[in-house]
Amino acid sequence: MPSPAARPLRAVRWGAPALLGLGIVGLDWYQREGLQYPGTLVAVPLLAAALGGPLGTAAAGALAVLLSYGLGVAEATRVEYDPNSDTAVTRLLIIAVLTVIAVLASRHRRRRERSAAQVATVADAAQLAILEPPPRRIGGLRCASTYRSATQLARIGGDLVAVVETPQGVRALVGDVQGKGLEAVRLAGYVLGSFRERAHDGMSLGELATALDTTVRRASLGQDVFVTAALVQVDGATGDLQALSCGHPAPYLVAPGDSRARELPVVPGPPLGLLELADPPDVLHGQLAEDERLVLVTDGLLEARRPKLLSREASGPFLDAPALLAEQLATGSLSLGLDGVVRGASRWSRGRLRDDLALLALARAAAVPRVPQPGAPPPSSSSSKEGSPSR
Repeated sequence: MPSPAARPLRAVRWGAPALLGLGIVGLDWYQREGLQYPGTLVAVPLLAAALGGPLGTAAAGALAVLLSYGLGVAEATRVEYDPNSDTAVTRLLIIAVLTVIAVLASRHRRRRERSAAQVATVADAAQLAILEPPPRRIGGLRCASTYRSATQLARIGGDLVAVVETPQGVRALVGDVQGKGLEAVRLAGYVLGSFRERAHDGMSLGELATALDTTVRRASLGQDVFVTAALVQVDGATGDLQALSCGHPAPYLVAPGDSRARELPVVPGPPLGLLELADPPDVLHGQLAEDERLVLVTDGLLEARRPKLLSREASGPFLDAPALLAEQLATGSLSLGLDGVVRGASRWSRGRLRDDLALLALARAAAVPRVPQPGAPPPSSSSSKEGSPSR
């Protein structure tokens, strides 16, 4: 959406209409007899209205009127021409009237920009409250997440991401609420709040999924809605990994040298809100190696499709998500890798993502060796002397 940072530079807003007017004047002056272009000067205030504000538009309109009349005076020195004729005056009046219209249009556009900026500010605050960004390091793990709404001008949607540190380990949730709009955002807020609270209650990962299922059913207000979710628990020290899926895409593992991300063999259960219809989902037990990255995704990545030529419908081939994840996240920064995944998905879909896209990456934090200060005794000597009686 337009913002002060995204507007054209002042030199462009004022200079482009002036250059257009001077270009029309030059074209008219060097044209052969019988051709006249002063009427096209009406484009000067219209261009100014598209680039700048009411003041700049009015100035551009005044410049167009002066240039038009000046061309008439200059033409009178070369050929028989009356700059005060009815035709010339009518042309000036048309430029003046369209300048007034352009000023009003520019004023209306500026108001809409300010309103959109205020809405964006509120949406950013809501996003921070609902989708609180996880810390870069938590419970012995490195962490990064990203979110992109498929709705134009929107900051938040129906996808949800949360990471908390508990006595059982780091627990993470990535999910997708059925539906769109404010109702999906409301339900996402309920699920995230419940997860952040119940994850500390000492229950197992399966029991936590059951608790979230109860939250969804209570928050649905009798409507048939559900939330797909992937839950993981990682011990940052040992790498012990647990994962389950409630109707959600399975997490991926990426390691250096992988050409494709490896999907965890999680057996998905019913989505949250429908667990009472079947048995609870099975919990997969595994290990997260020190050089591996655990990546949780939503359907927005897996269902990204390339539109066919001259078509706005996403009916082409699907994105090769495992290859893209391995390419961007096998090594390097987690946050930069996730940004690369989002760019890759956007390029593949030619900027037409049909669903919200949320990504979360976790990796075990490498132990940082302690560097002794100059002049300090070696750690071994210090430890051997610590607590020993002095002689």
